[in-house]
Amino acid sequence: MTDDRPIEDPTRTAPPEPSTRSQVDIANDVQAGLHKGKDADQQRQTTVGQKATQFDGNPNPESDDEGGVFSPPDDTPAVLPKKEGV
Repeated sequence: MTDDRPIEDPTRTAPPEPSTRSQVDIANDVQAGLHKGKDADQQRQTTVGQKATQFDGNPNPESDDEGGVFSPPDDTPAVLPKKEGV
């Protein structure tokens, strides 16, 4: 006689056991967790505005002595021609 049973697959996992809790209870826990996460996220986003105590750079900036080192030359004519019409 031959054995007609399928060969057991060693990589196959056992099916999960049914939960002892009802799905309604599980859904309520999920919703409560979502509310807690949302509340925690809102608490992180709220910040209290305060006056700056440190500044980036010099708090008393001065003009550039060399003048125009990083700016393009001014090619605007001293007197602009007048245009008539639209």
